[in-house]
Amino acid sequence: MVTDCVRYEDIEEKRTGYYVHYSPVFTDQEFAVLSVHIYTPELVEKSKEIAETELKHWIERYPTPLMVLVKNLTDVDLRTKDLVGENYLLGYPSKKGVYHCWGEYPEGDKPNIDLSKESLAKIYSGLPFKTSAEVQKDLRLQARGVKTLRIVMILWLCVIPALIAYFGWSNPVVSFLALSYSLYMATKKGLELWGVKQKSPKELEKEKENQLKEHHHYHCKINPDGFLKLKLDNFKKERMDRKKAKIESMRN
Repeated sequence: MVTDCVRYEDIEEKRTGYYVHYSPVFTDQEFAVLSVHIYTPELVEKSKEIAETELKHWIERYPTPLMVLVKNLTDVDLRTKDLVGENYLLGYPSKKGVYHCWGEYPEGDKPNIDLSKESLAKIYSGLPFKTSAEVQKDLRLQARGVKTLRIVMILWLCVIPALIAYFGWSNPVVSFLALSYSLYMATKKGLELWGVKQKSPKELEKEKENQLKEHHHYHCKINPDGFLKLKLDNFKKERMDRKKAKIESMRN
């Protein structure tokens, strides 16, 4: 079991018509992973050449075994397997240059490269990274923040009301303040109901939002199949919107 893992930061780079996402070798893994995201339809048929060019570039840059995956983000119905008969490209640095093959390595051609933490530290020198200890520390800080929030909520929702109730019986000042607040809220609500006090734009907006939620909830209950279809359509739309936004951000 690895006791002190090292996770190097991923790299994302723009290209013309596509972008790439490189994930360095993680401690105790056998290869890095490069995802090629093609968003220009004209380049889909060139997936093989693009993958092989990128593999050579990244292995020369970071000499480790590498797996390349091509992701077609266009509407062109053509997969890498349709072009080369395999779903992925493998490669590694060798004495003769960069070795590569589509699909599994042939017997006898598997890489034999030092991927120890010390070796990876030299290969990925300059790349930001985090150790497992640092990740654990971050998780502990997050857990501490959640715990603090829970304590605050318990105090606000349980302890403070209980104290107010207790001191309301034993302290006339607290009792008077609690009564005054209750009368204020009752008067405010009464004026709103009688139309004497106009609601603020924020209150009207919140009321409208609650009405819409109740309306939607009612129709979802009487048509669960329609609600499920709508939910799936929304998830699909959100996914497509994220994909489009990502592509736009990666255009040169």
